[in-house]
Amino acid sequence: MHTVLVLIHAASGTTGLLLALPILLAPKRRGRHTLLGRIYAVAAVGLSLSALGLFALDPARLWGLAILGVLTLGWLLGGLWFARRRPGGLGGRGWRVWHLNLMGSTVIAFVTGFAVQLTDGNLVAWTAPTAVGSVLIARRSARELARTPRRVVVSAAG
Repeated sequence: MHTVLVLIHAASGTTGLLLALPILLAPKRRGRHTLLGRIYAVAAVGLSLSALGLFALDPARLWGLAILGVLTLGWLLGGLWFARRRPGGLGGRGWRVWHLNLMGSTVIAFVTGFAVQLTDGNLVAWTAPTAVGSVLIARRSARELARTPRRVVVSAAG
């Protein structure tokens, strides 16, 4: 069972890491972005569930993997919800900012897991992806918000 979980985890992690950049660079409309995004979502589910399975086999050593798995799954489900529902707010484009932040967080989790594996759990590997990724997400969110048309408020008094 351990070997099967490791294979699923490695295949899912590799797929997610390979797809992250093409998805981020693809035009944000139906087509390439959504097709690759669906494959990425399957990989993220596989990664998260296999992480939880591996944790169940060795909880004392793999608690960090379980935390990343749960967070990744939560961010993924939230990001997909915003993409599917597209709730209003922020000029009708607020859903894009939420989707961007949540899905960007899944990418940070993929990179963090990869870095931790490469460095055998080095503290920098646990923190650097979040530090760098958060700045990149904040910059992209600011650009997205700048594109959002401002609402004009008409006063009844004037």
